[in-house]
Amino acid sequence: MRAKSFAFLAALTAFILAACGAAPSQTWPGLTTNGEVAYVASGQQVHAVRVADGVQVWAFPAEVNNNTGVFVADPGVSADLILVGSEGPTNSYSGVLYGLDPATGAQKWCLAFDQKGADRATCPLAQGAPSAGLFGIAPAVDNRVIGGLALVDGVAYVGLSNGKFYAVDAATGRDQWMFETKRDVWAVPLVLGDTVYVSSLDHHLYALNTANGALRWQKDLGAALAGTPTPSEDGRTLYVGTFGNLLYALDAQTGEPVWAQPYTAQNWVWAGPTRHAGVLYLTDVGGYIHAIDEATGQAVWAAPVKPGGLMRARPAIADGVLYVGDRDGKLFGLDPATGAVLHTATLKGQILAPILVVQDKVLVAPFSGDNLLAGFSLDLQSQPLAFAPTK
Repeated sequence: MRAKSFAFLAALTAFILAACGAAPSQTWPGLTTNGEVAYVASGQQVHAVRVADGVQVWAFPAEVNNNTGVFVADPGVSADLILVGSEGPTNSYSGVLYGLDPATGAQKWCLAFDQKGADRATCPLAQGAPSAGLFGIAPAVDNRVIGGLALVDGVAYVGLSNGKFYAVDAATGRDQWMFETKRDVWAVPLVLGDTVYVSSLDHHLYALNTANGALRWQKDLGAALAGTPTPSEDGRTLYVGTFGNLLYALDAQTGEPVWAQPYTAQNWVWAGPTRHAGVLYLTDVGGYIHAIDEATGQAVWAAPVKPGGLMRARPAIADGVLYVGDRDGKLFGLDPATGAVLHTATLKGQILAPILVVQDKVLVAPFSGDNLLAGFSLDLQSQPLAFAPTK
């Protein structure tokens, strides 16, 4: 089991590091929804798909365009804007941020993070972005937008593979401020009131002032952070997992530990936990699902869903069922009280993207599957939605 787990970790990392080039990205899709439409970032397009019937509303770009790039980050969604980020034009590491019209997918604005991206995508440069260097030769960059995007109160928040983190005016696409971490930012930022929380592979969770990017506090958790923190109901506590196999509870105002000890999982904790009725539900890439008492950090139960069922995605919970998916394409509905398996379904592809429950459908965006988006009934016995883009 350990050898399989390590192989999976290596594969996941390889997917991320290889996520650039002429072919579609070798990593899982990004998936978000506004309740009516699901937005899937996969390969060289972002697709807007109606949840009710699986019909595509629009795609960005309308036709595959090598100058637009490869999309894998979870889009940001608001009533006025859909925010998407690319790894950059084909054969580059030059990420670009795009603001799209929610109704049509038409581009409203774009923002580039280095000169190569600006030239090839015809976008203005963000502050602190490297331009052409000596003799007009641009420096080597890694400005890919891999992590998910947050769009809150008219401000877009985006982290890059080089550790830079930006706040951008959602109406104009102009960057407002920039903060630098020491490593990649892969997680969707969490915004609570006037603070944005940023997870970084440099082992730190950062709390920044949303107005100007000033550092409120930072906490070294001893291992890489790739998932978004989960807030408590009152927003006073943050639950964040690490590649050190630990789940921490931190005071949102100070970053200091709330539990006497962090909770220990079986393997890397990639995504954050799902919180419900005082219990945190967590997956680790060793194939375990954990139920943890929110107040104490003690285990309620923990068990492998099945041997080899390696998991990365955050679970979802609805109508008294906990939904988790694994790399083998298995989708499980569990009893939240015991972890017992209630329902199962299997599809082609790997379930690594977030699982969403919308309009009585369990939505998944499988990697390397027959469909880019699939929707199952709540009992997982039927699949009323299957979307595959026209070739």
